[in-house]
Amino acid sequence: MQANKQYTEARYDERLQAQTLEWMGQHEEHLTHACTFTMEQFDGNLTAEQAWKQWERFCKYLNRKIYGNAAKLHGKTLLILPVLHGEISYKNLHIHAAIGCVDDRSYGFAELKTIIDTAWREMKWAKNDIEIVQYRDINWIDYMLKESVRLDLHSVDLTRCCIAKTLQQ
Repeated sequence: MQANKQYTEARYDERLQAQTLEWMGQHEEHLTHACTFTMEQFDGNLTAEQAWKQWERFCKYLNRKIYGNAAKLHGKTLLILPVLHGEISYKNLHIHAAIGCVDDRSYGFAELKTIIDTAWREMKWAKNDIEIVQYRDINWIDYMLKESVRLDLHSVDLTRCCIAKTLQQ
């Protein structure tokens, strides 16, 4: 296990972490929810790739619950910044995410929390372990990135972020 730990640490890149924190931080004013989502581990055999595929399904489902057909037809989306945890620490894989509603459908904290919680619990592979608290500051993103920015991009994959079109202009 020591050799594996050294290999993992060798792939870690502090500069990449700082750049990712800066990139995610530019969206901070729109973030309202700090979330932790735990996934079913299937006897410890859940891979990072499988976890990300499940996460993508959840994000599509959540966006459909919020935006209906406009999610698919017009690319409407919540702002979702996810990070996969557990791979380096050898814990159960789970997602930390910062989420916000950017468009004209302004939801209060409690209402959006209920929608997120309900959508997660409807996923067959999701464990009921979910924590959703109010997003307070950049320290949540810093925490999300603590074990997660490696050169292989298993844990942070910016292509898995959902960015509302209004923020891309």
